[in-house]
Amino acid sequence: MIRIVIAAGTAVVLSGAAVGTGAAMHDAGSVLGRVVAVGVAGVSVDDAPGHTALVHAPAGTALLAIAAGTIAVPSPGRVVISGAGDDLGLNVDVAGLGDNVPDGTVQRGDVVGHVLAADHAVTLRATLDGEALDAPSLLRAALNGVSAAAGAWTRPVDGAVVTQPFGCSQYTMEPVDHSCASGHMHTGIDLGAPLGTPVHAALDGVARVVTSATGYGLHVVLDSGDGLTTLYAHLDSATVHDGDEVAAGDVIGQVGSTGNSTGPHLHFEVRRDGIAEDPALDVALP
Repeated sequence: MIRIVIAAGTAVVLSGAAVGTGAAMHDAGSVLGRVVAVGVAGVSVDDAPGHTALVHAPAGTALLAIAAGTIAVPSPGRVVISGAGDDLGLNVDVAGLGDNVPDGTVQRGDVVGHVLAADHAVTLRATLDGEALDAPSLLRAALNGVSAAAGAWTRPVDGAVVTQPFGCSQYTMEPVDHSCASGHMHTGIDLGAPLGTPVHAALDGVARVVTSATGYGLHVVLDSGDGLTTLYAHLDSATVHDGDEVAAGDVIGQVGSTGNSTGPHLHFEVRRDGIAEDPALDVALP
């Protein structure tokens, strides 16, 4: 579930959720992931005109697909990815690569090329549902992570235990992400608690309620503005409605096991401009 565009130097990985444009992103899983594999040092991102990102990395660094979809090679050193599935609407254009893969299909995290030289930046351009994304800030956030202002957050569930942390996961039901050695990424934190336990809003925001028989099941997304959203999944019931304005600490639903779930728990996500980050950076959990 991702979206973005690339050009010369390194690659960017997207994963799929609301990135600020396009309703389809709100139902996706995560939008922007890592530019290169975990552990690669010496990577930086600079700004260029037109929301273009200049990515610098050591020569030979593998660039990763930022979206799952169809890949085309319109010219040597350039790769264009047309998102499909959860990444539908995300288009990625990577130019200036030292080499590139042949036409075909890719998953997020697949290698699409390598950095030509340390002084040769890869230009990243991304569009989502036809609108340009602010690639530089999104890529820097994915690389460095961000945290909220101290004291601004409320714990979403009291008395819970962490049953699955944020990050690379061995569970095959999690979204595919080949930047993880396991091949899968868990884009939130699972908080185990008894069925019916109250779920609280972690931040002020405007509610959106989504019902699904699979995936997140019954879930609530709170839009707190400035690209910041929180997601509360697998609910047994929701006590808010679309468009409701809620305050941090308000009860928005009850812990359940709807959708793809093996038992009562809250799947809690934090996203900035569609990029999933470790909720533990923002609020004390559990």
